Amino acid sequence: MRQFKIIVPVIAAILLCGCSRENNLAEEFNSPAVSVSTSETAQTADENVLGSDMLECRYYDENDFLLYNSRGEKYPVDGELLCGVVPHHLTAGHMISGFFKTAAESRSDVETIVIVAPMHYTSDNTDTLCTSKADWAAPFGRLKTDREITALFTDRLGAATDDEMMQYDHSASAHIPFVKYYFPEAKSACLLVSPREKDDFPQKLAQVLAEAAEIRNCLFVFSIDFSHYLTPDEADISDSETLEAVLSGDTAAIEHMTDSNVDSPYCLSTYVRLTKMLDGEITASDNSNTAKVREIPYSGSLFPEGVTSYFVYVSSK
Repeated sequence: MRQFKIIVPVIAAILLCGCSRENNLAEEFNSPAVSVSTSETAQTADENVLGSDMLECRYYDENDFLLYNSRGEKYPVDGELLCGVVPHHLTAGHMISGFFKTAAESRSDVETIVIVAPMHYTSDNTDTLCTSKADWAAPFGRLKTDREITALFTDRLGAATDDEMMQYDHSASAHIPFVKYYFPEAKSACLLVSPREKDDFPQKLAQVLAEAAEIRNCLFVFSIDFSHYLTPDEADISDSETLEAVLSGDTAAIEHMTDSNVDSPYCLSTYVRLTKMLDGEITASDNSNTAKVREIPYSGSLFPEGVTSYFVYVSSK
């Protein structure tokens, strides 16, 4: 596994208040404090024994996870859930839990959970796309990686394999406990997408994901947070703009948005395009922000970088 020179610690509060702007992992690498205890989670079956060569769920905390699940409520879905958008900040963990509860009830045939998420960091080993072929040491047992789907990312899209990046970046890693908990028999495949990708990338990625749906019974999860660095009133305005673009399928408008609207325009555009390819319809199921979730009045001192807003979208047919 690659080693990175430690120069400046990463502030773990990005999971509570908002994503930092794109950082260099080689300059800012420092492991988060919380990680899975393999001695507590190892299973008796040989295939579920957790090994040191597996990816860590570095953002899992048992008490927090129980709280998310107790607060998470199922969202209404008309038909079979194909894909969706969920936050990656664990401040909104109840929204993540609600989505996976909904998906598990809607789909009993899911073989692979495909997570598409923004890349928050860079390293010498990763350019614009990142994936991993390693399995995850999830809190509830080994979560196997679907290597055939992962091969689509490396062979068709040119994604680099970088285990350290994958487990370090919370945008995908934070979802792994939910995947294993709600879909214990499924596999996973993760792709991190940099904002430096080419403009035609969302269409290309959507096509590859549609092909993946022909290989496996997939549930596609787009890990996306929305407006950043705004007051709650400003965030509400931006969220209204984003909502209109998503529901109208205006991918051109989405792809030109900044972090005042969404942290990964390419991931969001891919979601809209994939929904159309799969003949699904998008429903906006939830919308919130850090001030609302934390249930405290907004002030500049409590939120020095403003709030981050969250959506849950579900696509079904």
